[in-house]
Amino acid sequence: MSLTKHENQPLTALSLTAFCKATADNLRLNVLRALKNESFGVTELCQIFSVAQPGMSHHLKALLAAGLVATRREGNTIFYRRAIINKSCPLARLTTELYATIDDLAMEEEAAKHMQKVHAERAQRSRAFFDKTTEKFSENQELIADFDQYADPVLDLISNEDLSRDSDVLEVGPGNGELLKELSSRFRRVVAMDNSAPMLAWVQSQLGENRPENIEFKHDDLEHGTQHGEDYHLVVLNMVTHHLASPAVAFSSARQLLRPGGRLLIVDLCPHDQDWTRDACGDLWLGFEPEDLDKWALEHKLLSGQSLYLGLKNGFQVQARLYHKPTIT
Repeated sequence: MSLTKHENQPLTALSLTAFCKATADNLRLNVLRALKNESFGVTELCQIFSVAQPGMSHHLKALLAAGLVATRREGNTIFYRRAIINKSCPLARLTTELYATIDDLAMEEEAAKHMQKVHAERAQRSRAFFDKTTEKFSENQELIADFDQYADPVLDLISNEDLSRDSDVLEVGPGNGELLKELSSRFRRVVAMDNSAPMLAWVQSQLGENRPENIEFKHDDLEHGTQHGEDYHLVVLNMVTHHLASPAVAFSSARQLLRPGGRLLIVDLCPHDQDWTRDACGDLWLGFEPEDLDKWALEHKLLSGQSLYLGLKNGFQVQARLYHKPTIT
């Protein structure tokens, strides 16, 4: 029974039995715990829990049949995540309580270490790509979405937030600096952060010798950047989230970097099936469902704000989403 597709069907003993059977297993509960804010492929879940693929596939099939996980194909890989609970589903209340109880459990130490290793491997693949293809960045980016194609509405979105000119702004992964220049003309201080030293040097060279004096450059990553005690009025991830090892962790890190009342701006792709972007552009994820972005934001107590969606001629769709950190936390 799917929690999202059969919400109008009445509760039956058969569906309740399938639900209970699917959750009456230690490994399956641990898989659901790992999928709290994450999306993993079968091979990655096998690595995390030291389970052979046939066994893991069997457990995932049971969870899928019970409507507890959902799948998404990205190229040749199927990723699993928790299913979004529809409140009209007869098992919604039971599922909500189940998730809440699972989330109170600590990840097993060995599984947590393996999960960190999976994240590190993803991050290394992304960093290695940009270290090797720095000078082709603009060419690769134009294959998907050139900044000029969505610049005006995104800048209008920022302007409508009524942020003070004295604001401190952080842009993560500034690319070739096009948005960075716009931010520097609107705000007092702008910090450009990138985990690839060649990419950071590249953006500085693109801005040239006359680059704005209010831009600072930091060789760091988003998660580690929370350790320096700085905070910002606005954090921007423009076409960056699909390169991150764990998009959900980005929301957690961004929240820590935001001042009370601060904004997080995510500009990224909607879901697509163009698997060639992995090799050509170093993408780890083929876009995001708006509901997933909202779920990660809500999980980290960020409130949804304005949003816009722009279709491009090449078939891709760009989404720009604003989230607010509450003034009183």
